Amino acid sequence: MEKVKYIKIRAGQAQKRRRVCLRTWLARLNGWTVAWYAFLTVAGVLLYKLGAAYALRERGYYAVGGEALALLLPVFYYCAATTVRDIIKDWRERR
Repeated sequence: MEKVKYIKIRAGQAQKRRRVCLRTWLARLNGWTVAWYAFLTVAGVLLYKLGAAYALRERGYYAVGGEALALLLPVFYYCAATTVRDIIKDWRERR
């Protein structure tokens, strides 16, 4: 592991970014979180496949429509979870 030097920062300057080695980054990963997002990704792909098959049967021709939004399931979950977490944090700070 490499040592990180801290530099005094003047007002108005951007902070210097620390380099994080891959081992440190991997050690900080939460296995359950990775598994949850992998599950959401697989669920999104399966929902897309089911939606595309249903749409093909209804339309009679292949086209991509709203069923493609199922692929964004992990992104929607992340945005909703972050928003709810921020709202709860703000609510607790105001008390």
